[in-house]
Amino acid sequence: MCTLKIKDGKINFRCKAELCNHSCCGPFSGITSELSSIDKRPFDEIVLTEEDYTRLYENGYSDLIEEGYSEEMDKHYYKMALEPDGTCRAFVNGRCSIHSFSPTLCKAFPFYFDMFSGLCAINCEGFSDSHWSSLDDYSSYFENARKMYEFWLKFYTKAESEN
Repeated sequence: MCTLKIKDGKINFRCKAELCNHSCCGPFSGITSELSSIDKRPFDEIVLTEEDYTRLYENGYSDLIEEGYSEEMDKHYYKMALEPDGTCRAFVNGRCSIHSFSPTLCKAFPFYFDMFSGLCAINCEGFSDSHWSSLDDYSSYFENARKMYEFWLKFYTKAESEN
């Protein structure tokens, strides 16, 4: 298992795209048992931003959208529809069937921002010490990770101000 490394403006990552054995990360159960959602939402949810919802809906993928509900926050949100095993319904024949319309969360994968650690990554076969890419090559991934971070800040801030 190779981990995220950054040095001299480069990152030890290269997205394998179509050659990836896991073009979709599949069911996700969290990074560690020490990590839990404050409102007890399951980790396998692929939560949609408003922009994601609109893009999917307007492009005819409303059948892949479900409404989620956080009982603790008394808040509704949208998410991707999942199969009983937690696999996204857009994952068809071993590939993402909506790649060009994929949610922000998927576009950020395997990167995310953690308030304690900064830029983090979930283990992915794209990490290797044998190839290094410019950080700029992955700026869209980082931008999507930022959008998800801001989505969550807004989600909880709105919930706080509504109560």
